[in-house]
Amino acid sequence: MEDDSRRAEAGPADAPADTASRCCGPTTRAERKSEQVLDGARAVILARGFEGASVDDIAREAGVSKATMYRYYPDKSALFAAVMHRDCARQSEALHGIEADGRPLEEILVELGQRYIAFVVSPLAQGMFRTAVAESERFPEVGRAFYESGLDRGRCWLAPLIAAAAARGEVAVDDPDLAAHRFFVLCQAEVFFKRLFGIVETYAPADIEARARDTAAAFLRMYRPD
Repeated sequence: MEDDSRRAEAGPADAPADTASRCCGPTTRAERKSEQVLDGARAVILARGFEGASVDDIAREAGVSKATMYRYYPDKSALFAAVMHRDCARQSEALHGIEADGRPLEEILVELGQRYIAFVVSPLAQGMFRTAVAESERFPEVGRAFYESGLDRGRCWLAPLIAAAAARGEVAVDDPDLAAHRFFVLCQAEVFFKRLFGIVETYAPADIEARARDTAAAFLRMYRPD
């Protein structure tokens, strides 16, 4: 890679595009190499920002040649998007571990809130958020990748559960998608920005659970049936 916008001249990458979303981890040599590239990219981008992260530094951190990087990802934007999709997909996998069948919505929201809050205050999520915000004006695809890989995935998972709860009479919701979005925003209230600006360094599991319960209660009050 001579510059960050140059595309590989060799044909399409050999690695499958959905490698980053595999839940069971890399298994082939190509998948392991792709993971190696993504790990290196994440480390450099989080440390220096998207624009400040040079291709040379990413290749050095990943322990691969620039030619190998281009084999998997045609440019730096695609590389960053792949990092976002992979890391957020790993968090999204936690959603699928939540048992929803036969449970009241409140229980689901409390468990989901705990997992989501723990993620958004983590160093990884905070670093990715800072990078996405800092670079999205100049590189809209960076912000789009962050949104689609994180919050939007959670919304897509939660909205059908809210719709089902509304059908059971647990909540009065006309727009399940909007309600799901509001739930995640409520989860971020206070804790996210206190962590973002360094006012609070860490949150204990008990604090996260208490905030998740409070968020679930506030959400249910907002959509309480008449």
